[in-house]
Amino acid sequence: MKHLAEYKEEIHSCSKCGLCQSVCPIYKITGNDCSVSRGHFIMLRGLIKGELKMSKTLNRYLDLCLKCGACSKFCPSGIDVVDIIAAAKAEYFKAHPIEKLISFFQKKFVFGFGVDVLRIFASNTKSKNFDKKVIYFGGCSGRIKGNNSVVKLLNACGVEVLTPEFQCCGIPFFVRGDMKSFDDCAKSYLEIMNKYGIKDVVTTCASCEKTIKSFSPEFEIKNIFRYIKENNLKLKLKKKMKVTFHKPCNIDNYDDIKWVLDNTENLEYVEMNDFDKCCGLNGLSKFAEYGIMKNIFADKYKNILNSGAKTVLTSCLGCETALKLFSFGKYRVEDFTEFLVKNVQNDVL
Repeated sequence: MKHLAEYKEEIHSCSKCGLCQSVCPIYKITGNDCSVSRGHFIMLRGLIKGELKMSKTLNRYLDLCLKCGACSKFCPSGIDVVDIIAAAKAEYFKAHPIEKLISFFQKKFVFGFGVDVLRIFASNTKSKNFDKKVIYFGGCSGRIKGNNSVVKLLNACGVEVLTPEFQCCGIPFFVRGDMKSFDDCAKSYLEIMNKYGIKDVVTTCASCEKTIKSFSPEFEIKNIFRYIKENNLKLKLKKKMKVTFHKPCNIDNYDDIKWVLDNTENLEYVEMNDFDKCCGLNGLSKFAEYGIMKNIFADKYKNILNSGAKTVLTSCLGCETALKLFSFGKYRVEDFTEFLVKNVQNDVL
């Protein structure tokens, strides 16, 4: 991870065109230029030049960023905004002990002890043996839910699944600016991968997939839906069901997911309005900004209800958690992989 000063040229290349304003969920609510990429870069340029200090106010605006990447995809200069914001957060993290305390709590009690408690209920299945072998990176989701769904689906594709004991991919620490903990997660992942000598990795979580891809170009990392599509695995639900799908910000294989949605018999897929807009997960930790975040959750909630579907599918543990918290009992939220294994006819898997 580069230091903030090393992003000087990228920050300078921002033309201040303001196109990021049209896609930023936070700017649409606040109308405050300090909460969008253009404003961030003006402040960060001042920080690098020594004209500003890394204050709580500046950090507050950095924290408002949802890390959804919508501005990067729309930026004519192709600036990777998320990495620059993370580098700036790292500067704040190093200078403020309270941030280190929060990160320590996250590491030990949320993604450590908390996950260990929840994994007691995990459902695991022993994989069948096939010539084709892949390693399943489950991250926190895999530790909590087990490997049952992944093993059954990939075994149906003629693929053997190996399930080492991976830890968190590290993305919660990355967005907080705790680069030491993030690097520790990367080292742990690479040490495990090198022991197995297998280059193919499968994931079910979009955030995990994007994160571990950044660790090394040596490995071929695919979401499970790519395997289902490549093997032309046709699934049939036990009964007809209507669903909608929330697309996580970090996913880059929606075509594969859409193929599964369209080719699963008895599955009626209704695309909700703004299905690919951020769920607002990063806002869950910003209680002081609840008024802003409430609007993001309210829009997603309304779009789900208007779809007419009672089941919302997604493929990111974070998105799943956020959508469940704001469902108010009006709809179910399920991981797409778990949903398929639970509802397909028994003779398919």
